Amino acid sequence: MSKRRASVVFDHFYIPDNGEEVCKARCKYCPLEMSFNRKATSNLLNHMKRKHASIPLDPISSLTNQCSPLPTFSVPQPKKWHSSDPSQVQADRALVNLIAGEQLPVSLVESPLFLAFMRETQPSYNVPSRAHFVNTLVCQQYNLLHGQLEALVRAAQSICLTVDIWSGEQGGTYMAVTGHLIVDYTVRSVLFSCKRVRGRQTGEEILGYCESILAIYNMPSKIAIVVSDNTLGSSAGLPGFQPRVELRQEVGRAQVKLEAVGGCEGGVLSEVDGGTSTSCATQYISQHEPSFAHALQLVVRDGLLATSQATIDILTKVSAAAAHAWDSTPASATDRLEEQPKDSWNSQLKLAKSVLADQEEKLGPLEATAGNCDGLSGLERAVLEDFLNIMRPFEEITDRIQGERVVPASLVIPSIRGIRKHLSSPSEHNHKLVVSLTIATEKWLSCYEDKTSYLRATVLDPRLKLRWCEGDRLSRLKEDLLSLTSAADTDPRHQGPAPAPEPQPPPKKKCLFPFFEDEPQDYTPSPHAEEVETYLQEPCIPYHQDPLMFWRGNQQRFPRLAPLALHYLCIPASPVPSLHPDSSRLSDVDFENLMFIKLNSGLL
Repeated sequence: MSKRRASVVFDHFYIPDNGEEVCKARCKYCPLEMSFNRKATSNLLNHMKRKHASIPLDPISSLTNQCSPLPTFSVPQPKKWHSSDPSQVQADRALVNLIAGEQLPVSLVESPLFLAFMRETQPSYNVPSRAHFVNTLVCQQYNLLHGQLEALVRAAQSICLTVDIWSGEQGGTYMAVTGHLIVDYTVRSVLFSCKRVRGRQTGEEILGYCESILAIYNMPSKIAIVVSDNTLGSSAGLPGFQPRVELRQEVGRAQVKLEAVGGCEGGVLSEVDGGTSTSCATQYISQHEPSFAHALQLVVRDGLLATSQATIDILTKVSAAAAHAWDSTPASATDRLEEQPKDSWNSQLKLAKSVLADQEEKLGPLEATAGNCDGLSGLERAVLEDFLNIMRPFEEITDRIQGERVVPASLVIPSIRGIRKHLSSPSEHNHKLVVSLTIATEKWLSCYEDKTSYLRATVLDPRLKLRWCEGDRLSRLKEDLLSLTSAADTDPRHQGPAPAPEPQPPPKKKCLFPFFEDEPQDYTPSPHAEEVETYLQEPCIPYHQDPLMFWRGNQQRFPRLAPLALHYLCIPASPVPSLHPDSSRLSDVDFENLMFIKLNSGLL
């Protein structure tokens, strides 16, 4: 019997002559080694077809094998992209956005694992060096976004600034100025600057920081209002939910920093009013308001102090049951990090609602876990449901004013009135909590009902107008709107095309008899009064509709009111919710540039 002929694929691999049936073969064209069975060559053939398809699998002559070494084939390497290649430029921007968005260290670009990953996924990409990444790519994208932001500022009629100061987990303190503006009848939130600060920050120093930003973007005359983050460290968890040690340390650091910047009640700009700065921008910075969202957090913080011990015990059971269910659910380490509940009252409230609604499906009948959690009785369920119902408006308002593309300024006063109405209902199981929340609401929120900016924003919201008020307040707000539209006629920023002059009627002759002087005279309302009256008399639009879309479609009908709406509806109730980063792995300059790119990447 003749000997079986060897497969031609063996000619393309270095195969050990050890007589073993299963051994490792090394490719002659790449450094890959693979296990194979001498009786089965499918894996070797598949490797050649996938990686070296251009090399023919013809038999190699035995004479060549005996007399000369096998030819060496070099694997053709793909051509690297040029720096101006559109694919290279797009990939560079994506890499900058990745490192900025995830706050990764810039040394990632020189990581051997990252370089190997890029060779496998896109070998044509020229991975930048760290110096080129920081000094060129980051600066290019920063300058590009800076130009886009300048154009956005020029296009905006009014801009609202928010000044935010917070402490990070690493003990550092950060200060940021964000802007909220309406361009093309769309709410936009942008970051003007974010930087690390060291030591005590006085009101004058914060003022100087804001003035420098106003000068860079040439926008003092466009500032509608400045909202300051006035309640650092005001976040609190639900009683019975044990916060992590890191969170307690974070709150302590935040309170220390809060004292350093002048206290929470007056806001981070509280020292400016009594300062001695004579800058032309001071008049805009000093007209600041505290953040409504943070005042709402103070109401919850103070109100939860009166939670009864019975309710706290029930929340402790729910927290333990949720933690047990989370620990027993199979998941990867990454999934666990993403799914782990936060330590704020808002997220814990959602967790408690989820446990109450899904206990039979996900947690069973809330059986004892770790020996310290018994099942909820009918009474305990009733107490928990009552607690969740009391906290419902605070949760809904917090979610609403932090949502994207909403007009939160007009929601402030209706929210306060809605909270009062909700708390007026009697509570069977948590009466002290209701009383405490009512007192805290009057302490922290009642002042917002008299703030002119929020009153005007509410009236200029076509979903609300004046239907929420009555009596003297209704008359005062209507007169205020009339005075604003009358002033708009003389303000060149708000003037539209000049209307055609109306023909003047001839003067009336003097009455023959004095007692006829009181006869009714013809009354022709002024254009601005007629515009206000028409707007207020028309029905409100449905609540789910966008008020800015109303003004976009009616800007010709209401040429005086539409610019006023854009001016007041851009006021935010809270700073940008996604801001608060904490990274000690970057230098100050890199941190500022990358944070600017992260928060403004949507401008491109």
